Amino acid sequence: MLKKFILLSLLVLFGCSEKSSMIPKSLGKLNLDRYLVGTKAKEMINQMHMSGMVAGDKNEIGFYSHDTLKAVLYISKFKNSEIAKQKLEQMLIKIAHGDTPFFLHNQVNIQNINVFLLFGMGQSHYVYAKDDKLIWLSVDFQVSLEALHSLLKQKQIR
Repeated sequence: MLKKFILLSLLVLFGCSEKSSMIPKSLGKLNLDRYLVGTKAKEMINQMHMSGMVAGDKNEIGFYSHDTLKAVLYISKFKNSEIAKQKLEQMLIKIAHGDTPFFLHNQVNIQNINVFLLFGMGQSHYVYAKDDKLIWLSVDFQVSLEALHSLLKQKQIR
C-alpha cells in the first residue's frame, strides 16, 4: 500500500511539474539530475543575488553530475537581446567592483559568442548572453571546457 502511495505521489508530482524547454539533458559527460523551472527557478535566482529582481521572464536551472563532478546551469530568458546584454553588463560591473565571491579571469570569443570566464566558490563559471538569454554555467574545473563546449552546441539555447 505504501509503495502504491509513493508511486502515485511521484506521478502526480512529476505530471504536474513544468517541463524544461532550455535545459539540455547532458553537458559532456555530466548528466542532468534534476531541474527547476518557472517560479521556483526565478525565486532561486533572485535569492542568490540578494539585490532584488534579476531573473528573466522565463527561468530554468539544471543540476548535473557524473561521479563526484558537478555543474549547475542557469538560464534566464528576457523580452529581447538588449535586456539580456544589459543584465550581463550589470553583472560583470558588480563582479569587477568586488561585490561578489567571483573574479573575472578572461573573456574569449567562441562560435561568435563573447564568453566570460570567472572563478570562485571552487568552480569555473562561464557567463554569456545569447539572443534573449543570459546563461551562467558553474562547473567543476576537471570538466569545465568539455561542459562549456557541449553547452554551446545545444540547439535549444543557441
